[in-house]
Amino acid sequence: MNVQVSDLQAALQCISSNVTSEKKNEALHFLEQFQRSTEAWNICHEILTKPDPQFLELHIFAAQTLRNKVTYDLSQLENNLLPFKNSLLQLLTIHSQKLVVTQLNVALARFSIQYLEWKNPIMEIITCLNPYPSTLLSFLRILPEETLDIGSTPLTEIEFNSRIHELIDTIAEDVLKFLITCTEILKQSQANSGISLEQIIRCLNSWSFEFPIEQLLAVQPLMSLIFETLLNGNEASPEVFEAAIDCLCVILRESRDAPNETLVIALYEQLMNIQAKLLPNILQMTKEQIESGDVDEDLLEGMTRLFIEAGEAWIVFISKSPETFNPMVMILLMLTCKNPDLDIVSYTFPFWFNFKQNLVLPRYSNSKIAYTPVFVDLINGIILHLQYPTDKFASKESEDKFKEFRYHMGDVLKDCTAVVGTAKALAQPLTRINMALENSNNVTNNWQILEAPLFSLRTMAQEISLSENVQLPQIFKILCSLPEHPKIRYAATLVLGRYTEWTSKHPEMLEMQLQYIFNGFQQQEQQPPNADIITASSHALMYFCSDCSVLLSGYIDQLIDFYFNIEGIIDIESQFELCQGLSAVINNQSVETIAPVFNKLIERHLNKLGTQIMEWQQDHSRNMPIADTIDLFYAFFEELKPKFDYPQQGAEPLLPIIERIWATLRSLIMEQGALQDSLIVERTTKFLRRLFEKYHVFCEPILGSVAEMLVHGYATTGFGSFLWCSGSIIVVFGDDESFPVSAELKNSVWQFALSQCSTFVLNFNKMDKSRMNDYYELVMDFFAMVSDLIMFYPKEFILYGELLGKVVDVAVSSVTKLENLDAYVSILRCLDDIISWGFKTPPISTVALEYVPDEWRKQIINEIIFNRGSTIVCTLFIGIVTTFESDSHSDAISCIVKCFRLATDAYNGDSSICNEWVTQAMGQLGQVTPKEKDNLQQAVTNGLNQRDYRKVREGVRTFVQWYLRKTVSSRLE
Repeated sequence: MNVQVSDLQAALQCISSNVTSEKKNEALHFLEQFQRSTEAWNICHEILTKPDPQFLELHIFAAQTLRNKVTYDLSQLENNLLPFKNSLLQLLTIHSQKLVVTQLNVALARFSIQYLEWKNPIMEIITCLNPYPSTLLSFLRILPEETLDIGSTPLTEIEFNSRIHELIDTIAEDVLKFLITCTEILKQSQANSGISLEQIIRCLNSWSFEFPIEQLLAVQPLMSLIFETLLNGNEASPEVFEAAIDCLCVILRESRDAPNETLVIALYEQLMNIQAKLLPNILQMTKEQIESGDVDEDLLEGMTRLFIEAGEAWIVFISKSPETFNPMVMILLMLTCKNPDLDIVSYTFPFWFNFKQNLVLPRYSNSKIAYTPVFVDLINGIILHLQYPTDKFASKESEDKFKEFRYHMGDVLKDCTAVVGTAKALAQPLTRINMALENSNNVTNNWQILEAPLFSLRTMAQEISLSENVQLPQIFKILCSLPEHPKIRYAATLVLGRYTEWTSKHPEMLEMQLQYIFNGFQQQEQQPPNADIITASSHALMYFCSDCSVLLSGYIDQLIDFYFNIEGIIDIESQFELCQGLSAVINNQSVETIAPVFNKLIERHLNKLGTQIMEWQQDHSRNMPIADTIDLFYAFFEELKPKFDYPQQGAEPLLPIIERIWATLRSLIMEQGALQDSLIVERTTKFLRRLFEKYHVFCEPILGSVAEMLVHGYATTGFGSFLWCSGSIIVVFGDDESFPVSAELKNSVWQFALSQCSTFVLNFNKMDKSRMNDYYELVMDFFAMVSDLIMFYPKEFILYGELLGKVVDVAVSSVTKLENLDAYVSILRCLDDIISWGFKTPPISTVALEYVPDEWRKQIINEIIFNRGSTIVCTLFIGIVTTFESDSHSDAISCIVKCFRLATDAYNGDSSICNEWVTQAMGQLGQVTPKEKDNLQQAVTNGLNQRDYRKVREGVRTFVQWYLRKTVSSRLE
């Protein structure tokens, strides 16, 4: 690059102007390329040697660039590290602008960590910057923060840890002395020193991690400074107050490892003293008073952070000593219940969860009794928070945010219920419901006051005892007679749906609740349907059918008739849920009655399907009704199970109906022209997959025709759903350990699977690889099927001709070309499964196989390691640093490390081949320095030689993270 300073100024100006996004992206790209160039060192130095307030933006960019150059490109300086060190120190003495100094200090800290030949660097830095105490304070604040992450350096773990010990441990106590000196200078009102109270506190904050808590608290001048600053409040200097909050939060966090309770009590007293000074009336104030502005929001947030930090740190002490810590817990209760800012309220939620986790333990049973009133009050406080505002929300975003908070607050209510028990928990919403109902007009106009306790009942359900028989009957009687309002009916219906497991133990309450739900449906017939109520009712009825299926088994005819009556007014999602529910009730029918009952449902839907098919044949765009009806067949089998374990024990009563459904679908696909309709095919194969998963070997009578359809369908259309469905056949009829499958039948299914694989490989070789993303679902379906094949036919898959190699070739040639995460992760995991068969221990648990036969392992070694090892490793390295998202890195690294292990074993313990692969991969990646490559090779070699494969994985992961930061991630963030 041939860059002038004026070019940089123009690009920076472009970014902050109103030009098009295309122009801005061009400018950003130019600046990124400049930051990676070798020219940047000298140009940035040239810019920074001429401080000028008019060019602040340019100076900040130059300082940021130097920071990035030090972080990632120090190898570009080669033998010029010493001159650079001197120039960097010099730059720090001539700049005073905070943002510039911060970037330069980060650069200096990272340079001192990486420049291992620089002996005793901190003393030299302190000597150089001592005349500039503000700059020195900034550096000292930054240094410990930069030692927390090895990922910001190219050093090995040993080098990094050794260097950090040298930089930090040797000067830690001197830093505390320096900070004390700074406080004395500040007290002497030496304004010209350039030191600020905020700087001192933030520097102390950074170094707080480096000392045992008792040693830190013994430094009286600094501790006094923190507490005095907090006692002065936030009015005079919000920034200093916030710094003190941050610092004390760190101290409180570190106090969780306090050696004794005396130290904690001392901190506790200081904390309560701060509260008494800054929030003296918090126990008496109402939420409305706080909302009206009687308490400063920033002060409230700061105090909440302090008490939460202390609460989480001292949770054990608090749990075992309620007589001491109850006042503090009461403050936390107030901070949770009285603050109208739900963002800040949410800070408290983890504390209440952890507190509950302790109190439910037997050893804290007495403390649980003592703290029960707190949790009762917390329930009521949360219910108030749950209440919708009477005014409209300012925006859709704020409404969505409030709804999300409600679910988080619901989790707190579960914690409360676990502590106070069923009776006290239920009493709180019940009382509020009764109070609201005392004025029914008020309920109709202000539904919010009733909806909130209803929501609380819904969230508590999971923790409510199934044996409760006093309050819940009262509650359900009230719920089923509430004033009619859409919001109230919606909330009450959802409550009923959450307590169906309880209702199954109390059958006398069933009919009343069902009638309430049925009435809700009937009301929708008489007025414009309310989608929320329909959805809630369908959901609730599904749970009733599922959890109360035994109780409802005698009502199945009425339930089916009810479903037939309402299916015309409910959407397909609600129909689907109701069919799932009916499935559970039907499953409880006897062997003699299940077929006629099920046939009643199926007959109607087959007739409907026949009509839909005729309409579709007139207009092929009308395929959605057919697809939806097939999906309802899928729902009908949600809970159905065979009446016997195996066909030899008895005939499956639903088999004739299954055969009839399949005959209709087969005719639709194979004879009536739906083979090319991807939607109909997808729903049909989805249904067939469920059928085989549920009825396994009972489906043998239809197996032949299903397999024929899947083979013909895939060969004709190339739709991946045919392969996806094929996997279910492989799983059932390949599993001869779980099912009575004959050798002949199992072999027939293998031939079927082999045919599907061969067709896919032929099709894949004809694909335009540049358009691989167009086929990602097909590729994913194929590898899902192959994974099933490896699980149930490992011998055949590994030893059969060229199939193993061809599948791996498909994996390698497609995995880096796919952008869909699920697609390439399915390939990586399938590849991992294949490679795993190269080890002596099988990767699956099977009675038939204790060790992997040598013949299998030899085939894996030949095809994977000898023939394709280098290609696999290079491909996966490239994928990790280009297309793979971070969530998939562990899968890719697992494959790489297993290849390394197998290669080392194959070469009699010699891991040099792995270093060759690493060298080839680094050559393809580019921009890898010799040191970075050596670090990776050293980690791989040492880990393999020591059989410490965690070390190999960490070595690869460390290199990948560093390479991504250096080469791929934006440097302008």
